[in-house]
Amino acid sequence: MEMKSLYEYLGRAAGSELGKQVATAAGRANVKITSHHVENAKYTGTILKYPVSFLNEYFGAAVETENDSLPF
Repeated sequence: MEMKSLYEYLGRAAGSELGKQVATAAGRANVKITSHHVENAKYTGTILKYPVSFLNEYFGAAVETENDSLPF
């Protein structure tokens, strides 16, 4: 199962309010969340990672299927 942080998924910092909303929704849905400690020039602390399938559903992204790659 592919897991991503909100930063990885959105391509930008999500901010604390959106982070709280996503974490709350994941908890209510009994979604597995993993935490990791990161240290880099812009951020040091703990990040949460969510299954990409949950993030797709939460943010309403279309899930790519094999049929989407057909030329017709």
